[in-house]
This record gives sequence, structure tokens and C-alpha cells, in this order.
Amino acid sequence: MLESSTMEMGKLYISLFIIFSMVSLALFFSEINHANDFKQYVNYQIERNGGLTGEALTKVDAYNQEHYGGKFNIQSAQKSQQLSFGKEIDYTIKTKHVFFFLPLLSKDISVKGSAISQIR
Repeated sequence: MLESSTMEMGKLYISLFIIFSMVSLALFFSEINHANDFKQYVNYQIERNGGLTGEALTKVDAYNQEHYGGKFNIQSAQKSQQLSFGKEIDYTIKTKHVFFFLPLLSKDISVKGSAISQIR
């Protein structure tokens, strides 16, 4: 009798761990999807403003705060520069994902992107 109840508790804990792991993995992939959506917005702003200019960064930061709570950070060697038509701007979007039931685990997410200036 004792063995069966012990096994039931073991199965329950393993099942909960697997369920929490699957939910955490789904949230992780959702975070990657948000990073890709944000990257698309950054591309549009770079194309419209001729680079990561002050105006483009202001719009991107406002969008980041409004839609994502400021969780994304843009890094680029070409910040605050307006480039001529056809020049390519490279940047990286970085964020950190913390797994909800294992706070010790965290994963840095970085999405590389590039866009071409459309300003003449």
C-alpha cells in the first residue's frame, strides 16, 4: 500500500515538472516571436529615417515601452547616424528570458537584424 502511494506522488511531481517545462518552453518561444516582431518595427523605422537616428530611436523606445514594457535593448555601432540611400545598418536586439518556475535559469536572447536606408 505504501509503495503505490509513493509511486503516485512521484508520478504527480514528474507530471507537474513536465507540464511546467512545456509551459515555460512555450513562453520562451513566444519571447523569440516578440523579438522578431520588434525587429520588423525597427527595420521600418530605420528605412523611414535613414538609420538609427535620434528620431528613429525615440519612436522605437516609445514602441518598446508601450507594447513590450521596455524589455528589449538595441545595440549598434551605427547609432545616431543618418546614412545615405542604400547604406546598410546592422544592429542587434537583446533581451533576457527568465524561466518562470526556475528563477535561477535565464537565457539571453539576441536577434541580429539589418535594414537599408531609404532616405534620399
